[in-house]
Formats: sequence, C-alpha cells, structure tokens
Amino acid sequence: MFGERLTYGESSERVYCSYSDRYLKRSLAPSEYKTTLSGEVIVPFRNRERLENEVACLKYIREKTDIPVPEVLNAYEENGSFFIWTARVEGVPLKELNEEDRLKVLPEIRRHIATLQTLRSNKTGGPSGILCPPYMVANNCDRNTIWQQISAEDFIYVFIHGDLSGSNIIVDPVTYKVVAILDWDYAGYYPKEHEIPYYERPIRGSTKILS
Repeated sequence: MFGERLTYGESSERVYCSYSDRYLKRSLAPSEYKTTLSGEVIVPFRNRERLENEVACLKYIREKTDIPVPEVLNAYEENGSFFIWTARVEGVPLKELNEEDRLKVLPEIRRHIATLQTLRSNKTGGPSGILCPPYMVANNCDRNTIWQQISAEDFIYVFIHGDLSGSNIIVDPVTYKVVAILDWDYAGYYPKEHEIPYYERPIRGSTKILS
C-alpha cells in the first residue's frame, strides 16, 4: 500500500507525484505528449533513455560513494511510460534558502563533486552504457542528433551529474546538510568541464545579483 498522495505535477516530459512515503517520476506516454499553441507535438528528448540512465546512476552512486541520493524502490515500463519509484526524502531545495544559508552548503556540494570525479572511465555515457549527454550539451544540439558512445585510450572521463542546479539539491533546513541530490538522468562519464556549477548562482533577488 502507498501512503497518501501529497502532490501531483506535469511538465512537457514527465509526471511527478509525491506520497507520504515515496516519490514517483514517470515519462509521458506518446498519447500524453503536449502540443504547442500552433499544434506542434512536443516530443521529449530521449525521455525513456534518460529515466533508465537515472535508475542506473542512482544505484551506481549509492554503491560506489557516500553521496546522498534517493533509494530506487522500483522501475518499470507500463503502457508506453517509464516509471521510477524512489524513497521519499525530507528537506528543501537549495534554491529556496536565502543567500547566507545557501553559502553554508556550497563546501559540501563541492566535496560531493570531488568524490564523483574520483569515478573514472575511458568511455563516455552512464554506468549501464546509456548515453544521455549533459544538459548543457543536449540543450544546444539538434534534437535529431544521433549520440554514440566513444572511448579513448589516453583520456579519462570523470563521472558528472550534468544538471546540478539549486532545484536538484535537497538540504536539511536546520543543519544545512545535503540530504539528497536528485535528477541524475543526464549523468555519466564525460569531460569534467561539463559539470557546470549551476548551484553556485546567487539566489534571484539577492543583493549579489547585478541588474
């Protein structure tokens, strides 16, 4: 039995539900795809592959490091949609902290990134071989680009999250400890320069923001 459903949300790619004891993220089935105002169907970028990659990454990070990530409870495909069920984590997104408190968390985040970069490979892609390029790369390429895994004998790729923003880092609002890092669908082995520190951006409205 599931606990009580607390929230429900949709995007152009996913459905999100939180329950009192777990969390659901699933891809939209083709029959659920959204359309633009002009009637054009919005086809999500590698939607199933990204969720499959996220499952593999969550399990891999829990096994190989002490970085806090949600536990995968179940993952499966049903009626054209891929489901991920994870254990619920308690906390607030980093982006909801004020600037002073956000700065308290940054050293721990940097330590977790350093830990990630101790994981190395001479092949690009996620731990299961799925290739979902980092958000910065994918968002600036044609959606029809064909992505292929590459390897290099003399170049070692490091493990990166690939979309590490203030929305994806959950923090205990009392201790300011990171309780979970979320959304690993773009993660994998890539050049370390692709780990863009989106989380370092000052809080919108802070006095450190220049107009």
